[in-house]
Amino acid sequence: MLNDQLFNIRSFNPGDQGDCLTASVVLNPGHPLFEGHFPGNPILPGVCTLQIAKELLEKLLGREIMLKKALNIKYLGFINPLTQPEMLFTITLTHGTESTIPFSATVSAEGNAVCSFRGEYGEPL
Repeated sequence: MLNDQLFNIRSFNPGDQGDCLTASVVLNPGHPLFEGHFPGNPILPGVCTLQIAKELLEKLLGREIMLKKALNIKYLGFINPLTQPEMLFTITLTHGTESTIPFSATVSAEGNAVCSFRGEYGEPL
């Protein structure tokens, strides 16, 4: 794994209708981000979890998107890349308009939910 990549996709499983996604990613514990967050006890910043979900959805949709609304973000645990390098993202898209993509997501590690959130993506500015 390259030190400049935060994560690699291990599996990527879109639903039959293109309205859901299950993906497994593996964090790179050697990424420079973890040197500062936190030294000696690396923790994935919550904003990075949201960014990984966005990048997975962009791969699913085949286009760039931008987070427009973030609702009910709940962090239920920490992700330490040394002890829990693999994360499972389960993302469901709901019906929106041509310019909005409502979604809900759950992130788990070692079978335990560590984050859940919902919101809306749209076209980038």
